[in-house]
Amino acid sequence: MPVSPFKLEELARLLDQGKFAQVEAGLHKLGRISPGDPNVAALLTDLFAQTARFEQAVFAAERRAALLPHDLGAQSTLIEMLFAAQRPDEAIKRARALFQGAPKNAGAVLTYASALLNGGRPCECAAVIGEALAAGLKGDDLRGVRASANLAMGRTREASVELREILLTSPGHRSALSLLATVLNYVVDADPEDHYRVHVEYGKEMAKLQTPAREAPARPGNLPLTVGMLSADLREHSVSRFVEPIVRNVDRGRIRTVLVSMGARPDATSQRLASLADSWRDLRPMSWQRLREICIEEKIDVMIELGGHMTNTPLPFMIPRVAGVQGTAIGYPNTTGLPTIDFRLVDSITDPPGVADPFATEKLVRIDPCFLCFQPPESAPDVSPLPALKNGHITFGSFNAFSKLNDELLADWAELLRRVPGSKLCIKGLAADDPGTKRDLETRAAQAGIAPERLTVLGKEATTRSHLERYFQVDIALDTFPYHGTTTTCEALWMGVPVVTRSGTTHASRVGTSLLSAVGLTHMIATDRNSYLAIAESLAKDPAALATLRATLRDRVGKSPLCDGPGYARRWEKAVIEAANATVPAPV
Repeated sequence: MPVSPFKLEELARLLDQGKFAQVEAGLHKLGRISPGDPNVAALLTDLFAQTARFEQAVFAAERRAALLPHDLGAQSTLIEMLFAAQRPDEAIKRARALFQGAPKNAGAVLTYASALLNGGRPCECAAVIGEALAAGLKGDDLRGVRASANLAMGRTREASVELREILLTSPGHRSALSLLATVLNYVVDADPEDHYRVHVEYGKEMAKLQTPAREAPARPGNLPLTVGMLSADLREHSVSRFVEPIVRNVDRGRIRTVLVSMGARPDATSQRLASLADSWRDLRPMSWQRLREICIEEKIDVMIELGGHMTNTPLPFMIPRVAGVQGTAIGYPNTTGLPTIDFRLVDSITDPPGVADPFATEKLVRIDPCFLCFQPPESAPDVSPLPALKNGHITFGSFNAFSKLNDELLADWAELLRRVPGSKLCIKGLAADDPGTKRDLETRAAQAGIAPERLTVLGKEATTRSHLERYFQVDIALDTFPYHGTTTTCEALWMGVPVVTRSGTTHASRVGTSLLSAVGLTHMIATDRNSYLAIAESLAKDPAALATLRATLRDRVGKSPLCDGPGYARRWEKAVIEAANATVPAPV
């Protein structure tokens, strides 16, 4: 018996409203009436995905894909659900079969390439798209995915060129604008005015998506102020390391915290954060309307998004305005460009007053001496003795994402290895688990002058503890430029490993300066390439001083403003309250 389309529309509407129990009962009833209806299977897939039952979502998606074997959308949904169920190898296998069955179909190529990228194989992804484009296929989406792959590999110039070419023919392409805004943070000589314009243009395009609000959002009232924080990373993730000191130490007489999670898989870190915050809400269904409902239900005065233009960005949910005052913090090292983001939390080192303000669409609110506070992992091992004392040579290290490893930086590190005879370099990053990306980095390193026998490239570890144990092999950490490390710098310092950084002219290239200043290591902050190399070389040639520093650094960091949770919470409260009171929100 065919299912009434009106009944399906009614259930879809209930699903959009988050009435999951009603939808599930209705769909099971329809499934008994018409077990072969692909539309019922589609709604079941959506229901199970939104309620984080991903194995069941895979089952429903498989049913629909079997009923519609030639439907690209049905096959793509199944691949997406396999990824959500953490079955990446199966997802890539199915995507490959889809591609092999229709190698000249742009949709099939896009699905396969996206699967490779999502599965951590950016080098293969870029190659597949390159072959397709060379064969005559066209599409902004294909080129956008290749740009993402190049970014993951550290080929940021290629990524920026690709995105600009997309924008030449599609100037309002929101995804390309957002990705270009991200990519330019990694490019050594990016023009700050041009970079700012890209953010502003993205904001203008996003503003076109605004819809009339049915109810005006709350305006900040009396204390305690209710502050929401929106993120896809409220789990075992670097963002949580900087959220925890806030929710753990905030004065509940002044601030009430509400964590709004976009993540599909809560973990032990999520549970800990939920226990510390005043309220935890899952953004399900994931929509602007649902976020607005949460803001109304929780009486949120200020909503702060924590992702900016990074992966799984919350920015689309902040257009139009969901709270009376909106801000951004932690996750992204630049302006958002959104006219509905009122303030951004920074400090006077990352964003010097009068210098940085013209390049921000938000009001810059400074939390000095450092805009961040780091919560060290409880599983961190004890600091090891200086490895150079056992190895007989210095090992430099960088555990930053490959996206930060540009060719100019590799050339700097090659020069440093030349200046310090016998020294070695250890690079560690998730992208190293992709054999093609690892080979690409090794090739670029060799071209820069780094001999293969002096380079070790490591990938992902199973646990945070085993990841931090890799610092047992590193004597000196080298910060990246122009996009500094953040969590990686904090972790290195916590493991007793000093970090040499090079200060630049953007927030992204001054984060390391702020972090090292907060722990009193200003003598490790360089102002240019030559001083960067000279500082690292000088440290390497005094292993006795390095050993002493390593033995005392964790205690020093723990007592510094970088790890002073209560002190930071007081400064954060003051900054957010002042920002809220000073903000005159734009009309809804």
